[in-house]
Amino acid sequence: LDSVSGTDQDRLLFNYKIDLFKAGNSDLSRQEEILLANVKRTVKVFEDITGDAPEVEMWGDDHCLTALDELQMKEGHALAFGFKREVEGRIKSDLCRLVMLYNTGGYYFDTDVAPLAALQRVLDPRATFVTVRAQRDGFFQAFVATTPKHPVIKLSLMKFKTWYDKYWTPGQDKNKLRDETGHGQIGCALLERSFADWSASGQKPDTLLVHQGGHVSQFFDEWQFVSRGPDIFPKEKKLFSAFSDSLCDWGVFDSRTDTLVMISRVYDTYIRGPCPQSRFLRLHLP
Repeated sequence: LDSVSGTDQDRLLFNYKIDLFKAGNSDLSRQEEILLANVKRTVKVFEDITGDAPEVEMWGDDHCLTALDELQMKEGHALAFGFKREVEGRIKSDLCRLVMLYNTGGYYFDTDVAPLAALQRVLDPRATFVTVRAQRDGFFQAFVATTPKHPVIKLSLMKFKTWYDKYWTPGQDKNKLRDETGHGQIGCALLERSFADWSASGQKPDTLLVHQGGHVSQFFDEWQFVSRGPDIFPKEKKLFSAFSDSLCDWGVFDSRTDTLVMISRVYDTYIRGPCPQSRFLRLHLP
């Protein structure tokens, strides 16, 4: 059984409502310029680590819709229908990353997540499924890495179809259903449920799990940090402040080595500008 990092060439996956690489700079908002700069930086991080240019895929909504409609699963057409009618961009992104990972496997990153070089050093070479345990409900699936056709991703696609079936049932309180499903974080909640069902474990996933059949799952942790000069340190959990205080001081840590492997966000939608920590990342902004 191949692992995520066991392929000859890394494959990096991104999605957004448009293909940021193909859009002209004059057509991008300031936020989109920052996101594009961050995606380019992510590609460079992997290239610097391996010495080889990774394979990169950036899908816009049109590409995602086509891929769902052509998905080699009986749920494909229904998922495409749900995607086309979906009004929330984050839910569209949830579905899109699933079909990307199911088709080819690879490393999926949200466009505002900034991986660090340490990520590759702490990835278990056997891992076939890697993501982040959120501080709140579900998984922090802004980063997911899997092998192609991974059973958790397949099951999550199936659960999405079931969720949409319920959502479109006449008389269904749609707002209530969204809130009841991961407080609106639909993809995070369904991915966690899929993993629990597949692994037949009701317990919160450990940092490393070895499953029957050769699969290995690895989990990092969403964690709040504090900046001191050019350095970043994890906070004690009892000192965590609310997410509403800032979106910028959260990262992803490998609990086994106490290593920061990602900055969760490079753009703060509250202040509508780059996060202060992004200055450490050397983003080349226009």
